[in-house]
Amino acid sequence: MSLIAYYRKLAFILFILSSWSLEAKLLKPVKNSEEKEILMVNGKRRLYYPVREEGVHYAIEGPARIEFISRYPVIKKKKKSHSFQYSIVIDGADTVSVRHRYKVQRSIKSVQHPKHHYTYSGNYFINLDKGSHTIELLANKVQKYPVLMRVITKEFESMGKDKRVLQPMVHKNSVDLVTDGRSISYFECVPGLPLQVEARGDKILRILTRLQFSDSMGQEESYRLRVSEGKKVIGTYYFNTERSSASQIDERMDKVPGKWRSCNVSVPKGKHRYDIEVLDRDKVVLTRFILY
Repeated sequence: MSLIAYYRKLAFILFILSSWSLEAKLLKPVKNSEEKEILMVNGKRRLYYPVREEGVHYAIEGPARIEFISRYPVIKKKKKSHSFQYSIVIDGADTVSVRHRYKVQRSIKSVQHPKHHYTYSGNYFINLDKGSHTIELLANKVQKYPVLMRVITKEFESMGKDKRVLQPMVHKNSVDLVTDGRSISYFECVPGLPLQVEARGDKILRILTRLQFSDSMGQEESYRLRVSEGKKVIGTYYFNTERSSASQIDERMDKVPGKWRSCNVSVPKGKHRYDIEVLDRDKVVLTRFILY
């Protein structure tokens, strides 16, 4: 590999790492956590817990937003798409049945079971109120294999006293994304037509993004976003995302939003005007700007 190619690859990796700004924590089960499976996802080791008949139990302190990331194992020669399901029991009372159907993601490898393939991830979210909570994950007895599960907590998108949403200075009407019954406004950013936001520092500008998937696009896609102030390029951010199963674009039923990706821009003291531009031809990115 040439030295130039090496540094380009290194910069790509550093930009990806810097783009993950919202805190997320992997939860370890308090019961039935002995059995584990390690999957290689995009070159990274990801820990999953099989959900069997005896269930997997978690203890969680709220308020919290919980994401359930599930995959189903299949023999390599089996058909391309598979359905699977599991149940979530919250505080021993409320039961939610989750059903997914996904194609096989052939790039996923297992350390323990190299002869298996695994589906694309099914993602499901719940919000927990303040206080102590228990969550039990139960298997569907009809399924041949156990569903593999990662449970993580993520911070809420609530603004708080020191946060506010910025609107682009010149923009079209906002686009509404519906997630868990909530409608959140995003602004469309397309190649050649940068969005411009004005921010006063000393603050952090968080840029939340969602790629808009069309029917011709795959399950996973990458995209680039450039942030500049005048002629100065603040940063070029590289993202990789996949179709979201938990969100929809209102009034665009033929489009699917990607899972959100974000980056942070440090805003020095004084007033600043930033241009946000999509660098990939024919790709539409839905954006949201939070100053805090």
